[in-house]
Amino acid sequence: MKFRTKMWLVSQCVLIVTACIIQLTFYHEIQYGPIKGMAKRPYWDIIKGVEPVLPKAIEDLRPELYDARIPMTADEAKRRNLTAYRLAARQEDGLRVAFVGGFVVNGLYFVLFHVLFAYFTKALRRAEKNRAS
Repeated sequence: MKFRTKMWLVSQCVLIVTACIIQLTFYHEIQYGPIKGMAKRPYWDIIKGVEPVLPKAIEDLRPELYDARIPMTADEAKRRNLTAYRLAARQEDGLRVAFVGGFVVNGLYFVLFHVLFAYFTKALRRAEKNRAS
């Protein structure tokens, strides 16, 4: 196996492990769902953006009274007793952004790794050639 391939595999593993740790940490911090009275949702439901199922007790209420995903000020959330659920909704959004961000970072790293590897290899060859002459 080439040195370049070994370096790529090791660095790729480090990136993946880091992304997994970030995802697990973010998911662990979520304590509620985005709807009042809802428990924490499964990880893949959050990532896929699956709409939460409304409990029967709140189906007839206006969404402003139970849905923390609706835009509102901090005072409105406090008055409606949705502060914790609002935090959970923001955390779920953050988890999805971090998941997509992991792929973006991985793509950027892929390009930068190969460009920098080619650059440093060329620079080392030039330096060796200049030293030999």
